[in-house]
Amino acid sequence: MLHQFTWQQFLIAALILTLIWYLAIILLYYRHSVASFLSGDGKPEQPERIRKEWEEELEDEEVENMMGKPAEPEGASSLPMDSIRFAAKSSEKDEELGLIPDVLEELKTIFNILEKENGDKTDFFSLLQLVKGKYPDIGSNSNIEQINEHILDHLPFQLNQEELENLWD
Repeated sequence: MLHQFTWQQFLIAALILTLIWYLAIILLYYRHSVASFLSGDGKPEQPERIRKEWEEELEDEEVENMMGKPAEPEGASSLPMDSIRFAAKSSEKDEELGLIPDVLEELKTIFNILEKENGDKTDFFSLLQLVKGKYPDIGSNSNIEQINEHILDHLPFQLNQEELENLWD
C-alpha cells in the first residue's frame, strides 16, 4: 500500500498535518495573545505586578546603602585599572632570555659545520666572527663564562687561555 504514495505526496501530507497540529496548539493555548495581536493592541496584556509590603519602605532609602559599603579583605586595596602592572619590563632580562639561546644555537651550527668539514681553529674563528657581528653585545653579557665553557666542551680542538679571553673582543 505504501508503494502507491510518492515522496512528494508524503512530504506535502506531512507538512499539512504539521501545520494543522501547530495551529490547533496555538488556538487552544494562546488564543488570548493571538486575539490581542490580531486586534492591533500590539503586545498582550501584562499582569499587574504584585507589590510586597517591604518594597514601600525601600523606596525612600537608597538600595545601594542598604547593607553598607562592602569591606575589602585585610591587606587588599583598590586601584584604578590603569595603574595595574603585572611585571616591570626588564630589558636586560629580556635580552638575556633571547640572546643566550640564540647564540648557543648559532654555536651548535658552527660545531656541526666544523665536525662535518673537519674544520680547524681558523675556520672556527672566521665563523665566530659572523656570530659576533650578528650579536655585538654578547661579549659584555654576564653569562659569557658559561658560553665559553660550552665552547670548550664542544670544540673538536683545544683553545688556550689567551684565545679564550679574546674570543668575544
